[in-house]
Amino acid sequence: MAQIENYRALVKQLLSEYASYKYSYGEIETQTVFDTEQDHYQIVSTGWEQKKRVYGCSMHIDIKNEKIWIQWNATDIDIAEELVKLGVPKHDIVIAFHSPYMRQFSDYAVG
Repeated sequence: MAQIENYRALVKQLLSEYASYKYSYGEIETQTVFDTEQDHYQIVSTGWEQKKRVYGCSMHIDIKNEKIWIQWNATDIDIAEELVKLGVPKHDIVIAFHSPYMRQFSDYAVG
């Protein structure tokens, strides 16, 4: 259980850091969404750029089966590598947006 608590803290720390970056255009708010009961963590952007609505999830991470699952990453940041730098072993990180077949060819967990 201590490992899960540590992973929660690390994921929240990482997403909070990236959510603190502000858009250089438009009236766009970046929000963190932390569901610590179901272990779902996201960065969501919402607002307006001129007359165009902006809404979307740029990062989504889950914790399940004692592993960190990177469900979505719409940025150029290597979230998995950032987690490794924070001390998470590669065998506890799943690149979930890759197919189960492709995961076997990475240095990370299959699932």
